[in-house]
Amino acid sequence: MHALPTARPDAPSDGSGTARQLARALLRYAPPGHPDAGFFATVLGKSLAHGDLGRSGLTPRELDALLARLFPGAPTAHDASLATLREQGAAYAEPGLDGAHAEFTRLLRALLDAWSSPDLDTTAWVTGVLARACLRPDHLWRDLGLSGREDVTALLTRHYPGLVARNVRNLRWKQFLAYSAREHAGQPPSEAPGCPACEDYGVCYRPAPAEPPRQ
Repeated sequence: MHALPTARPDAPSDGSGTARQLARALLRYAPPGHPDAGFFATVLGKSLAHGDLGRSGLTPRELDALLARLFPGAPTAHDASLATLREQGAAYAEPGLDGAHAEFTRLLRALLDAWSSPDLDTTAWVTGVLARACLRPDHLWRDLGLSGREDVTALLTRHYPGLVARNVRNLRWKQFLAYSAREHAGQPPSEAPGCPACEDYGVCYRPAPAEPPRQ
C-alpha cells in the first residue's frame, strides 16, 4: 500500500482535493511498496490539477519514462479518473524558462547530480521536480503537496544523503539548496528565484544588523 502525504489543516485550497484523487488513481498502477511512488503520484496529481504538467519539472520524455517505470498502464488504461492525464499528456510540450530561471535550474541540477545516490533509478526525476519547485514562491513541502518539512527531509535523505548532512545550520530546504547550488558553482550565496515572493522571506533572509557608528 502506498501512503499519500496528508495535507495539513492550514494548507491553502488550490485544487488539493482533485490533486489527491488523481494521485490515488495513479497509485492503482504503481508497483507494490515502491518508496517513491507516493511522492511522484502527489507531484503529478498536483500538476494535473493545475492544468500544467510543466510544473512537475519533468520533460515530456522524462514524464513518459517515469509513467512507464512507476505507473505502467496508467496513460493507456480505460480509466475515467485518469482522463486528465491522457488529455494533458497528449498535448504536453516542455515549456521554456527565461535566462535567470534557466541558469538557476542548471546550477541546482549540477549540485543535486553531484550528491545523488548512485543506487536509485528515480533520483534524476526527483532532481527535475526540485529544480522547478524552487522557482515558485512557496515552501517546498507545501508546493509539492507534502505534509511538512519532515517529508522533504526524508525525500532528500533518500536521494542525496551526503548533501542533507551538510545542512548543519538547519536552514529551510529551499534556502539551503539555493545557497549550496551557488557555492557548488563558486558563486556567492543567493536565494532561490521563488523565495522573494514567499510569505516568510523576511524570516529566512533577515537583513544583517547595522554596524554601530564609529566613534
